[in-house]
Amino acid sequence: MMATDTIRRVDVFSVLYHHAGGPFALSGGRSSNEQDATIVRVETGDGLVGWGEQCVFTPSFLPGYGPSTRAVLEPLARAVLGADPHAVELVHARMDAAIRGYAYAKSALDIACWDLHGKATGLRLSDLLGGTRQEQIELYTGVGVAAPEEMRERCADALAAGFRQVQVKVGSGRPDDDVERIRACVDALAGADRVIVDANGYWPQADAVRVVAAVDELDVYIEQPCATVAECARVRRRSRRPFILDEVLTGVREIVEAHVAGALDAVRLKLSNVGGITPTRRARDLAVALGLPLTIEDAGGGDIVSAASMHLACSTDPKLVLGGYLPSEMVVERIAAGAPAASNGMARLPTAPGLGIAVDESALGDRVLRIE
Repeated sequence: MMATDTIRRVDVFSVLYHHAGGPFALSGGRSSNEQDATIVRVETGDGLVGWGEQCVFTPSFLPGYGPSTRAVLEPLARAVLGADPHAVELVHARMDAAIRGYAYAKSALDIACWDLHGKATGLRLSDLLGGTRQEQIELYTGVGVAAPEEMRERCADALAAGFRQVQVKVGSGRPDDDVERIRACVDALAGADRVIVDANGYWPQADAVRVVAAVDELDVYIEQPCATVAECARVRRRSRRPFILDEVLTGVREIVEAHVAGALDAVRLKLSNVGGITPTRRARDLAVALGLPLTIEDAGGGDIVSAASMHLACSTDPKLVLGGYLPSEMVVERIAAGAPAASNGMARLPTAPGLGIAVDESALGDRVLRIE
């Protein structure tokens, strides 16, 4: 007989988000104006409900695709039926034993189990993840690839909206075009705390060397200039600028390898790229032990995943937190009350137990899967 506090049912929903500011352009001609999110509802035998979410910004960016997420959640959900959601490491081990890979799908179930764990104990996730170190966090916002003057205007708008950290996307056209974009953005962001130049792994090593050398006197961070750790390490050795790695960091092993290779000065962790809160917590703790500043976020999604990343960030030593990011700020749809929101470049941590948000089930549309 199944215990009353173990997982008895998993429901899966598909939600389509639309970008509030229109299409957002990345390197290599990639663009997105909507996001296919997967929402997971996990219920225990005693009626407690936890929520998780996974959403890739665009399938051409990171591993993950809405229909594949929902397909693989069927065997994953069957694997965790009867499990104790408080034993988050064991739940994750069940998923790993059932299906190899598919970290992005596992992320949604893992977040939901943490939400259940917090609600059952009456504690916020930030308290369960090491203790709440701060109640609010400084956010960064992103500026998509466009003509230099258009990017300059968007940067000025971000600064006027209260953001002190701005990530500018590059990686289109000739290297000289990217240099011009960077200079235009840095000029518009005079006085900002941090300007991050993100190529999303697009540049060939030779182009990365050229661009980074051309802006070496500017006070910028360089994020994921090339596709591999080895290439990024070679470029970093020729630069005075601090480097952030992102797409290639899928867990603790990858952080160690990048650190040993001399490829990074800071870390950006995405929940769906790592596999949820459980493995991201391990990666975060390693980064902290190595003294690497970090941002914890996700590439896309709404209120649920934004709340999850906020709890991890706010339970991290503030001196090592580069900043926060709310993917929900990019989309029109709101599916939960009490979710963190940007205000003058800052966001506050929810105060209720678990994720601290109240999901509106009527906003989720049709259920696509139920496992019980």
